[in-house]
Amino acid sequence: MKINQIEISNYRSCIDTKFELATNLTALIGINGVGKSSILYSLQLFSKSDRNRRFFVNEGKEELLNTQINLQITIDERVVLVRSSFFYETDERNLDEVFYTEVKYRFLGEKSKKWQLIDSEIFEVVEYIKRKPLIILPKQFQSETSKFSINLVKTLSSISYYSATQFSDPSKCPISIELEDYRINPKLRASKNHQMFIYDLYRAQNSKESTFELFLNTVGANGLELIESIDFHVHEIPSSSYKVRTGGKIQKIESTKKIIVPSIEIDGLKLSPNQLSEGTFKTLALVFYILNDKNEILLIEEPEVSVHHGLLNSIIELIKQQSKFKQIIVSTHSDYVLDMLSPENILLVRKKGVSGTKAQSLTKALSKNDYEALKNYLQTRGNLGEYWKEGGFESE
Repeated sequence: MKINQIEISNYRSCIDTKFELATNLTALIGINGVGKSSILYSLQLFSKSDRNRRFFVNEGKEELLNTQINLQITIDERVVLVRSSFFYETDERNLDEVFYTEVKYRFLGEKSKKWQLIDSEIFEVVEYIKRKPLIILPKQFQSETSKFSINLVKTLSSISYYSATQFSDPSKCPISIELEDYRINPKLRASKNHQMFIYDLYRAQNSKESTFELFLNTVGANGLELIESIDFHVHEIPSSSYKVRTGGKIQKIESTKKIIVPSIEIDGLKLSPNQLSEGTFKTLALVFYILNDKNEILLIEEPEVSVHHGLLNSIIELIKQQSKFKQIIVSTHSDYVLDMLSPENILLVRKKGVSGTKAQSLTKALSKNDYEALKNYLQTRGNLGEYWKEGGFESE
């Protein structure tokens, strides 16, 4: 699936924001505070909508925030219009919790102009499939309409988001993790990024379908030379718990816990992840997810944060390469990142008073004369980052 066009209404600074995306790689550029993050966060509403709470259909909506996101997408060579309405709350950490989502769609260019509303049960099926993949769908969901609806919701709700700031302060990373905790509670991902990174690394190492070897080659001696190796030591530790039964009897339950202890070798030293520098830890995490995330749409916020230019060059090249296989949207305010991109991949993001965040391709954001000046500059003098730094875009 590819997103061709996005329209965001009533989400933070995105009051009425509409723009087109490049097929593979789009970079949102702009100064701080113009709404680049708001655009990425709005798309994450889809990933928070796999559990639809039916009791909000007729009541409770008026007390919640409401955002509309309309998409034009291409899926299985068909162009589809998607209309989505999200009802949610935002907590003190600026995190959104979606309570109810309404999604409908229709196929563009086909005879029927009827909108197909996706039933709440579809969201429940998608949530179940994510936890336990189904070989055969229940009979009531085997129609072509139901299958398409499930595929659409599954793909949109699997939009992935990564930011270098997620992996700040490696000291937050534990020395070990208890394997069963992460198998039971995948929702930990939202609040425990460091722990989930270690768990995902361990799981990838033991998966036949992962790109773990490619990851090691990329960050190892043949690539970025960040590390020499990663090992995981698994320890089984006896554990006891107690259960109070009828009549006050106490039952002792004996079991074992699997403890995973990661070890990363650098310059011949075996280190725990929390002993790594912040730049090394962030780069390892970003490279791993760029390579290993199998979802079709990837959002990456400010990959340049706390990363040395030498490493950043490799990360951007990796993003460009992986955008051949998945659609990637990057936000940045780094002229160094722009140096490595082409004008057709750029959306200039601005904030215009009461009208809020606006995003435009360079051909639309610049006048004809300014765009010709940009092309001449790129051919004769420098690159995009330098042009931006020198004030070539009027927003600067």
